[in-house]
Amino acid sequence: MIAFLTLLYCGLIWLIFIKLKLLPWNRGTQGGAVGVGLAGILALVIAMNLYQPYSTDVRLYNVVVEIVPRVTGRVVEVPVELGVPVKKGAVLFRVDPRPFEYEVERLSAELAEGRGTRDLAKAEYERRNSALQTAAVSQSDVDKSRSTYEAAVGAVGSLEATLKQAELDLEESTVYAPTDGMVTNSTLRPGFVASTLVSQAVMTFLSSERPVLMATYPPNVLRHIQEGDAAEIALNRHPGIILRAKVRNVVPISGEGQIDPSGDIPEWNDVEAASRFAVRFELDAESSDVELPGGVGGAAAIYTDKASAIRIIRAVVIRMYTWLNYL
Repeated sequence: MIAFLTLLYCGLIWLIFIKLKLLPWNRGTQGGAVGVGLAGILALVIAMNLYQPYSTDVRLYNVVVEIVPRVTGRVVEVPVELGVPVKKGAVLFRVDPRPFEYEVERLSAELAEGRGTRDLAKAEYERRNSALQTAAVSQSDVDKSRSTYEAAVGAVGSLEATLKQAELDLEESTVYAPTDGMVTNSTLRPGFVASTLVSQAVMTFLSSERPVLMATYPPNVLRHIQEGDAAEIALNRHPGIILRAKVRNVVPISGEGQIDPSGDIPEWNDVEAASRFAVRFELDAESSDVELPGGVGGAAAIYTDKASAIRIIRAVVIRMYTWLNYL
């Protein structure tokens, strides 16, 4: 950028002093031109970096979901193949459902028996409570029957909660694709045991959702960036093309690894980027059809509402970047 501004200023000097000869070209004007040029370029660079920030650290992240078993059991079916696209809701794998079915049946029977016991205890309590008015029973008998009834109510409530968990476990014995996408890695085979004790992913699922588009910026420019600010993106994969976008949000970088499935917390591997902040972009409708393969880099310019007069220079800079990608 500094080289571009220097060439631009030199061209202006040549036009004024050499071509049009509007001013004499002597020691005084030469020194003045150099001084004014250095001061002007420095001020312009500072203003552009603060108010029209630019980054060549654009990155595209695919949304990756680690599939972790929710129940422990022997795998009976893995119908998906690696790298083959599947639709949302497709079966990824099944754990043998029979133990969970048996547990649901057992708890259902216990619950039915418990409800019967509760109903009998309620009837007995109501009978004794009514008989208390005629002194046919003592207060202690009423209190005992009430305690029996309350215990039965508590037992039924506990069984209902346990049954709900058992039904959920039965549902979780079949794992479905969370979105459209494909399985890129899997350690499961029929006969293997999927376990919740390890808390380790058994599949890696690559979502077909559009990659998350982000770029890192130093902290000193963040106070000038607002949600909704216009931006332009130049991707290395698409030379000569400028994608128009808007700032979606600003988030801190969290360290090594892949992007969080929610897409809110980007993770960079290099130490230098970890001292910066990531800005997430949302492409405008006119740019939304461009192919965005994950991992592709590029440059991004953000146009804030301050110093808008110098936007044209930043626009030229990012266009020079994308044109140079032809090389």
